[in-house]
Amino acid sequence: MTPRELAYEVLSRWTEGSGPVAPDFDERLVAANFTGSERALALELVYGVIRRRATLDALLVPHVNRPLEKIEAGARTLLHLGLYQLFLLSGAPPYAIVNETAELAKRIGRPQWTGFVNGILRSASRAVTDDYVAAPASNAVPLADGRFRVVLGRVFSDPALDLGAHFAAAYSFPQWLVERWRRRFSNAELARLGTWFNAPPKLSLRVNSLRSTRAALLESLASSGISAKAGDHPDAVRLEQSARVPDLPGFREGLFTVQDESAMWAASLLAPRPGEHVLDLCAAPGGKTTHLATLMQNQGRVTAADVEADRLKRVDETCRRLGLPIVETRLVRRDSSDLAEGPFDAILLDVPCSNTGVLGKRPEARWRVTAQDLAELVELQRRLLDAAFARLRPRGRLVYSTCSIEPEENRDLLAAFLAERPGLTLVEERSHVPGLPADGGYQALLSRSAATSNHASSP
Repeated sequence: MTPRELAYEVLSRWTEGSGPVAPDFDERLVAANFTGSERALALELVYGVIRRRATLDALLVPHVNRPLEKIEAGARTLLHLGLYQLFLLSGAPPYAIVNETAELAKRIGRPQWTGFVNGILRSASRAVTDDYVAAPASNAVPLADGRFRVVLGRVFSDPALDLGAHFAAAYSFPQWLVERWRRRFSNAELARLGTWFNAPPKLSLRVNSLRSTRAALLESLASSGISAKAGDHPDAVRLEQSARVPDLPGFREGLFTVQDESAMWAASLLAPRPGEHVLDLCAAPGGKTTHLATLMQNQGRVTAADVEADRLKRVDETCRRLGLPIVETRLVRRDSSDLAEGPFDAILLDVPCSNTGVLGKRPEARWRVTAQDLAELVELQRRLLDAAFARLRPRGRLVYSTCSIEPEENRDLLAAFLAERPGLTLVEERSHVPGLPADGGYQALLSRSAATSNHASSP
């Protein structure tokens, strides 16, 4: 199997409303046993096509004589793969991309698509240029490095006349989200966010401070030819190249785990102490759970609760690899009715959210979440806050955390919650801006007074 063939298979199984592509894709990558460059190409194609599907549709429209929805789904996926390589990658000559994509139709058992795919991509290849401009235009495709590649013919709306429509197609985001962001961000910031979310995400590691140090991990990576540098968080290491994590030195020995740098600040903000009983209410896949246990020096107890059994298994596996026996996982109902009563000394509540701060790492989220979903998520987040507060002891600490940059899920929700909880105080909050330097999100540290009664509604 070639990287392009694997990319087609993964993309053909993914639909706009489906969940994360990563679990299925990761398994197939391991089975394919690709070289480093082949693996990198497969990753680029799958995640790139998902991110830029609206851009690719805009590039496709001038070269077809039928509505896009009339094109068979598989053929459209093939065209997206070819267009992505033609307009958004560099290196291979256009004729080779056209030929390889047409040949791929035969390899996947669809020889009847060969002529159609070949004709459309040959037409599109004539619009490709090697010219670049420094600003958005109706005939320029935004690239991951911040440049704009000129194409022959107008493919997007004029940004001076309709910036929202231009951004939605050129940068590939749903229109409802673009309109929200336009009300809050300048044009320059909007372009920066679009560029950041469309670039391949950087991988960051958190050193297991119970077994190693950041300096030692950096030295080990350098000795293996892996380029990396220290992050802003004291335990963070930023990789400067793509890598397969299980092959990195120290992985099997539990010297580190993968975690975005912004996410590391959540457990640090809660500052759990050795000997405490801590609840991680939405624990899977376990990055923050293991950080809590590490900060507690493996002394005390961490209850890691989640509603998905398969994801909790990953928490157990990571805890075993990192050597963190104080973590106990607990599968709970979605209404939290069977959640341990506590009280807990400290609680980390990393709620399900819109993921608008991590759309680079979770590209499918931009197509899965709708405006209606956002309203429903806010209701869920409020219920989870109620459940957490009901289990927090007097003088206890609670960190509310999201990977969203939407005010309704962050400050607005917390302000309304605090207004009904006079015994709960906002101690500190952090807003993480996407790309400065890592993922976007929000974290707030709350403290409960000594003599507050619990007026939380039933979870």
